[in-house]
Amino acid sequence: MTIYTTSSDRPFKQKRRIWTLWALAAAFITFHLVAGPGFPLESLALALFAQIGTLLIAFGVIGRIWSIIYVGGLKNSELVTEGPYSVTRNHLYLFSLFAISGICLVFGSLLATAIFTLLAYLVFRYTAKREALHLSYLFGEQYAEYARRTPLFWPDFSMFRWGNVHAVSRKALLVTTRDALFILAMIPFSELVEYLRESGLLPVTIAVP
Repeated sequence: MTIYTTSSDRPFKQKRRIWTLWALAAAFITFHLVAGPGFPLESLALALFAQIGTLLIAFGVIGRIWSIIYVGGLKNSELVTEGPYSVTRNHLYLFSLFAISGICLVFGSLLATAIFTLLAYLVFRYTAKREALHLSYLFGEQYAEYARRTPLFWPDFSMFRWGNVHAVSRKALLVTTRDALFILAMIPFSELVEYLRESGLLPVTIAVP
Protein backbone atom coordinates (compact mmCIF):
# COMPACT_ATOMS: atom_id res chain seq x y z
CA MET A 1 0.00 0.00 0.00
CA THR A 2 1.35 3.42 -1.01
CA ILE A 3 1.54 5.94 1.83
CA TYR A 4 1.41 9.63 0.91
CA THR A 5 2.83 12.14 3.34
CA THR A 6 2.17 15.48 1.62
CA SER A 7 -0.36 16.97 -0.81
CA SER A 8 2.31 17.10 -3.55
CA ASP A 9 3.03 13.37 -3.61
CA ARG A 10 -0.69 12.51 -3.42
CA PRO A 11 -2.34 12.31 -6.88
CA PHE A 12 -5.30 14.62 -7.35
CA LYS A 13 -8.61 12.78 -7.07
CA GLN A 14 -10.03 13.26 -10.57
CA LYS A 15 -13.47 12.14 -9.39
CA ARG A 16 -13.80 15.46 -7.58
CA ARG A 17 -13.21 17.36 -10.84
CA ILE A 18 -15.55 15.04 -12.75
CA TRP A 19 -18.38 15.34 -10.24
CA THR A 20 -17.95 19.11 -10.05
CA LEU A 21 -18.22 19.37 -13.84
CA TRP A 22 -21.27 17.10 -13.87
CA ALA A 23 -22.84 19.33 -11.23
CA LEU A 24 -22.13 22.36 -13.44
CA ALA A 25 -23.65 20.52 -16.41
CA ALA A 26 -26.80 19.73 -14.41
CA ALA A 27 -27.04 23.36 -13.25
CA PHE A 28 -26.55 24.57 -16.84
CA ILE A 29 -29.28 22.31 -18.23
CA THR A 30 -31.69 23.22 -15.42
CA PHE A 31 -30.96 26.90 -15.96
CA HIS A 32 -31.77 26.70 -19.66
CA LEU A 33 -35.00 24.80 -19.06
CA VAL A 34 -36.37 27.80 -17.16
CA ALA A 35 -34.42 30.67 -18.73
CA GLY A 36 -34.39 31.70 -22.36
CA PRO A 37 -32.19 33.99 -24.44
CA GLY A 38 -32.95 37.68 -24.38
CA PHE A 39 -32.96 37.74 -28.19
CA PRO A 40 -35.96 36.86 -30.40
CA LEU A 41 -35.94 33.18 -31.41
CA GLU A 42 -35.60 34.06 -35.11
CA SER A 43 -32.93 36.72 -34.64
CA LEU A 44 -29.65 36.77 -36.56
CA ALA A 45 -27.75 36.96 -33.26
CA LEU A 46 -29.01 33.56 -32.09
CA ALA A 47 -28.18 31.98 -35.45
CA LEU A 48 -24.68 33.45 -35.26
CA PHE A 49 -24.20 32.24 -31.68
CA ALA A 50 -25.28 28.73 -32.73
CA GLN A 51 -22.80 28.65 -35.63
CA ILE A 52 -19.89 29.91 -33.54
CA GLY A 53 -20.82 27.58 -30.69
CA THR A 54 -20.92 24.56 -33.01
CA LEU A 55 -17.45 25.42 -34.36
CA LEU A 56 -16.09 25.76 -30.82
CA ILE A 57 -17.60 22.40 -29.85
CA ALA A 58 -16.05 20.70 -32.89
CA PHE A 59 -12.69 22.37 -32.17
CA GLY A 60 -12.82 21.27 -28.54
CA VAL A 61 -13.77 17.65 -29.33
CA ILE A 62 -11.12 17.26 -32.04
CA GLY A 63 -8.52 18.89 -29.79
CA ARG A 64 -9.31 16.51 -26.91
CA ILE A 65 -8.90 13.50 -29.18
CA TRP A 66 -5.61 14.92 -30.53
CA SER A 67 -4.34 15.38 -26.97
CA ILE A 68 -5.29 11.82 -25.98
CA ILE A 69 -3.51 10.43 -29.05
CA TYR A 70 -0.29 12.20 -28.04
CA VAL A 71 -0.32 11.30 -24.36
CA GLY A 72 -1.28 7.69 -25.13
CA GLY A 73 -1.21 5.51 -22.01
CA LEU A 74 1.75 7.36 -20.51
CA LYS A 75 -0.07 9.63 -18.08
CA ASN A 76 1.80 9.79 -14.74
CA SER A 77 4.31 7.20 -16.01
CA GLU A 78 6.25 9.31 -18.53
CA LEU A 79 6.34 13.08 -19.04
CA VAL A 80 4.91 13.96 -22.46
CA THR A 81 6.16 17.35 -23.69
CA GLU A 82 5.52 17.18 -27.44
CA GLY A 83 2.61 17.88 -29.75
CA PRO A 84 -0.16 19.77 -27.93
CA TYR A 85 1.79 19.44 -24.66
CA SER A 86 4.62 21.54 -26.07
CA VAL A 87 2.47 24.70 -26.01
CA THR A 88 0.54 24.16 -22.76
CA ARG A 89 0.74 21.71 -19.89
CA ASN A 90 -3.03 21.26 -19.84
CA HIS A 91 -4.25 20.90 -23.38
CA LEU A 92 -7.14 18.61 -22.46
CA TYR A 93 -8.55 21.20 -20.08
CA LEU A 94 -8.05 23.99 -22.61
CA PHE A 95 -9.91 22.14 -25.36
CA SER A 96 -12.63 21.19 -22.86
CA LEU A 97 -13.06 24.88 -22.08
CA PHE A 98 -13.55 25.66 -25.77
CA ALA A 99 -16.20 22.94 -25.98
CA ILE A 100 -17.99 24.20 -22.87
CA SER A 101 -18.04 27.76 -24.25
CA GLY A 102 -19.48 26.37 -27.48
CA ILE A 103 -22.23 24.50 -25.65
CA CYS A 104 -23.18 27.68 -23.81
CA LEU A 105 -23.28 29.70 -27.02
CA VAL A 106 -25.59 27.32 -28.90
CA PHE A 107 -28.18 28.01 -26.20
CA GLY A 108 -28.00 31.71 -27.12
CA SER A 109 -27.04 33.52 -23.92
CA LEU A 110 -23.86 35.56 -23.67
CA LEU A 111 -24.28 36.01 -19.91
CA ALA A 112 -24.68 32.27 -19.30
CA THR A 113 -21.70 31.62 -21.56
CA ALA A 114 -19.53 33.99 -19.53
CA ILE A 115 -20.68 32.61 -16.16
CA PHE A 116 -20.41 28.89 -16.90
CA THR A 117 -17.17 29.23 -18.88
CA LEU A 118 -15.62 31.12 -15.97
CA LEU A 119 -16.78 28.49 -13.46
CA ALA A 120 -15.38 25.69 -15.63
CA TYR A 121 -12.11 27.59 -16.03
CA LEU A 122 -11.76 27.94 -12.25
CA VAL A 123 -12.32 24.19 -11.83
CA PHE A 124 -9.75 23.36 -14.52
CA ARG A 125 -7.19 25.83 -13.23
CA TYR A 126 -7.47 24.54 -9.65
CA THR A 127 -7.13 20.96 -10.89
CA ALA A 128 -4.18 21.88 -13.11
CA LYS A 129 -2.33 23.45 -10.19
CA ARG A 130 -2.93 20.42 -7.98
CA GLU A 131 -1.79 18.08 -10.75
CA ALA A 132 1.32 20.22 -11.30
CA LEU A 133 2.35 19.61 -7.67
CA HIS A 134 2.00 15.86 -8.11
CA LEU A 135 3.85 15.83 -11.46
CA SER A 136 6.64 17.86 -9.88
CA TYR A 137 6.91 15.18 -7.19
CA LEU A 138 6.92 12.37 -9.79
CA PHE A 139 9.37 13.84 -12.32
CA GLY A 140 11.41 16.32 -10.28
CA GLU A 141 13.76 18.55 -12.26
CA GLN A 142 12.48 17.20 -15.58
CA TYR A 143 9.04 18.60 -14.83
CA ALA A 144 10.50 21.80 -13.35
CA GLU A 145 12.33 22.47 -16.63
CA TYR A 146 9.17 21.67 -18.63
CA ALA A 147 7.14 24.02 -16.41
CA ARG A 148 9.64 26.85 -16.86
CA ARG A 149 9.21 26.88 -20.63
CA THR A 150 5.56 25.77 -20.98
CA PRO A 151 2.51 27.71 -19.71
CA LEU A 152 0.22 26.02 -17.21
CA PHE A 153 -2.95 26.73 -19.18
CA TRP A 154 -3.00 29.37 -21.94
CA PRO A 155 -0.83 28.19 -24.88
CA ASP A 156 2.38 29.62 -26.29
CA PHE A 157 2.33 28.48 -29.93
CA SER A 158 5.92 29.59 -30.51
CA MET A 159 6.97 26.53 -28.48
CA PHE A 160 5.16 23.97 -30.67
CA ARG A 161 6.99 20.74 -31.61
CA TRP A 162 5.35 17.83 -33.41
CA GLY A 163 7.26 15.03 -31.68
CA ASN A 164 6.08 11.40 -31.67
CA VAL A 165 2.63 9.90 -31.20
CA HIS A 166 2.48 7.22 -28.50
CA ALA A 167 0.38 4.07 -28.32
CA VAL A 168 -3.18 5.14 -27.55
CA SER A 169 -4.77 4.00 -24.30
CA ARG A 170 -8.05 2.27 -25.18
CA LYS A 171 -9.57 3.25 -21.85
CA ALA A 172 -8.60 6.92 -22.24
CA LEU A 173 -9.95 6.97 -25.80
CA LEU A 174 -13.24 5.42 -24.70
CA VAL A 175 -13.63 8.00 -21.92
CA THR A 176 -12.84 10.83 -24.35
CA THR A 177 -15.33 9.42 -26.88
CA ARG A 178 -18.02 9.17 -24.19
CA ASP A 179 -17.42 12.77 -23.15
CA ALA A 180 -17.42 13.87 -26.81
CA LEU A 181 -20.80 12.20 -27.43
CA PHE A 182 -22.28 13.99 -24.43
CA ILE A 183 -20.88 17.32 -25.64
CA LEU A 184 -22.17 16.78 -29.19
CA ALA A 185 -25.59 15.74 -27.83
CA MET A 186 -26.00 19.27 -26.47
CA ILE A 187 -26.44 20.58 -30.03
CA PRO A 188 -29.65 18.62 -30.82
CA PHE A 189 -30.78 19.16 -27.21
CA SER A 190 -30.57 22.94 -27.73
CA GLU A 191 -32.64 22.53 -30.90
CA LEU A 192 -35.22 20.53 -28.95
CA VAL A 193 -35.43 23.24 -26.28
CA GLU A 194 -35.87 25.90 -28.98
CA TYR A 195 -38.63 23.84 -30.64
CA LEU A 196 -40.48 23.38 -27.35
CA ARG A 197 -40.32 27.14 -26.73
CA GLU A 198 -41.60 27.97 -30.19
CA SER A 199 -44.44 25.49 -29.66
CA GLY A 200 -45.33 27.06 -26.32
CA LEU A 201 -44.68 23.78 -24.49
CA LEU A 202 -41.72 25.18 -22.57
CA PRO A 203 -42.43 28.64 -21.24
CA VAL A 204 -39.57 31.04 -20.58
CA THR A 205 -39.55 32.11 -16.93
CA ILE A 206 -36.77 34.65 -17.32
CA ALA A 207 -34.94 36.10 -20.31
CA VAL A 208 -31.15 36.26 -20.09
CA PRO A 209 -29.08 38.36 -22.52
